[in-house]
Amino acid sequence: MSIPTQQDHQEAKETLDYIRRTMETASTFTAVSGWGLVVSGIVGLAAAWLSRSAENVTDLRIWIPAAAVSVIVATGANAMKARGTDVPLWSGVLRRVVWVMAPTLIAGAMLTFALDAQNATRLLPGMWLALYGAGVTAGGTLSVRAIRWMGVAFLVLGAIALLRVELGLVMLALGFGGLHIGVGLDIVWRHGG
Repeated sequence: MSIPTQQDHQEAKETLDYIRRTMETASTFTAVSGWGLVVSGIVGLAAAWLSRSAENVTDLRIWIPAAAVSVIVATGANAMKARGTDVPLWSGVLRRVVWVMAPTLIAGAMLTFALDAQNATRLLPGMWLALYGAGVTAGGTLSVRAIRWMGVAFLVLGAIALLRVELGLVMLALGFGGLHIGVGLDIVWRHGG
């Protein structure tokens, strides 16, 4: 019987670390960047402010670029966090998150243009919030708990905005601004950025 060397101990430790990381990333997507959500929230608040200033709550010339900037920022921030924590960004879990969220987001885009063409833009804030919330809730089942609850909160804000269309801008600011910032800071504090 041989006595394990220091190198054997180090290799065993590295193997266990690899197994732990693999098991963690196999069931949840942990590379959600809190800072990415915070910046997305700031973009959401800016879009709400610009919409109020333009006196058109649903001006697509404001909200579509804001959504594009938020997606780019969040993707970049998630990639940086994944790289920093040595978690694969395009893992099997992330692919499942994308497959779960994409249909609701695509439906939201299609409905946006359909409602805009029919001059039913007063329904856009509630529809945006509700469909985004549905997608985030579904995707959140594969991520940290805060994401799932953020999705539920978006659904609630969407319901309010659909039932009380005059509150659409306030609900957009609370959701795409406040919720993103609040949950983002929670992720920064609890999940390391």
